[in-house]
Amino acid sequence: MNPTVSVIVATYNRAALLRGCLESLLAQDGPEFEVLPPTPSTPSTPSTKSSSAQDGPEFEVVCVDDGSPDRTPELLAEMEAAHPGRLRWTRTENRGPGPARNTGVDMARGAWVVIADDDIAAPPGWLAALWAARARHGAEAVAFALEPCGADTPAARYLHHRNLLATGRRLRRDYVGPAFLLLPREKYLEAGGFSAVRLAAAEDYDFCLRLRRIGVSVLFDPSITVGHHFDTEWAGVARKVRAAARDGARVYLAAGRSRTLLALRALAKAASAPLWSLWAYPPDLYTASLRMEVLFLRERMRALRGCGADR
Repeated sequence: MNPTVSVIVATYNRAALLRGCLESLLAQDGPEFEVLPPTPSTPSTPSTKSSSAQDGPEFEVVCVDDGSPDRTPELLAEMEAAHPGRLRWTRTENRGPGPARNTGVDMARGAWVVIADDDIAAPPGWLAALWAARARHGAEAVAFALEPCGADTPAARYLHHRNLLATGRRLRRDYVGPAFLLLPREKYLEAGGFSAVRLAAAEDYDFCLRLRRIGVSVLFDPSITVGHHFDTEWAGVARKVRAAARDGARVYLAAGRSRTLLALRALAKAASAPLWSLWAYPPDLYTASLRMEVLFLRERMRALRGCGADR
């Protein structure tokens, strides 16, 4: 019997975080898989034990190693042996998170897929709650929220508050933002999956826009959360801000947005940052948030200058 849900995890060079991520996913509520012995005509296949006492959907975890140079392959082989039928994985050449997720969805046996990352920690009951929210709201796709876990540094707290600006704090439909979500596999494929273009950031915004173009409205439910290991150093934050400014410009221009309007919006956001940052960030992060807005503006304008004629 195939699982109902396939949780897709793309990973690159983060074996230490990946173990905790996979352990939290494999511990979710759902019927346990067992591998039936092969017959002469049938290869070894997963079956399921009775699910009458379980709250969550039948699920599997599919992990795609995007060419990691660390010990990720050894870790995945070890964990697959410990969870036969429940965890499957493959290794590809390094192409970025979007293409790696597409590979995972191609492997998926479930009619529904969950897009996750290798730096999350799912609390008990998370998958069951996500599955229930889909039915409760009558939603075709449901996005979930991130809560910080791991080291509590100023850089990590800044990224958490920046993420809240992107997602909001309220239940809302027609969501475009970080693509941690549950959706039908057929809709993922109909939308064309994640972009094959290598993007260091904004590939999730691009995917949400692709879903919107085929008529799929994403519901964001902030009551459903996973732990997330945000970068703990300012150097990592700066890399993310630069990538978001640069690749975000590429994504929005490809979607038909005006280069001039994107530039004006970036200028207006930076000019008003001294005011809205007072609301968005704690006092001890205020100065750092302004520095990051200046960095974002500089990178966004540089990216827009590198584009062709206005649309």
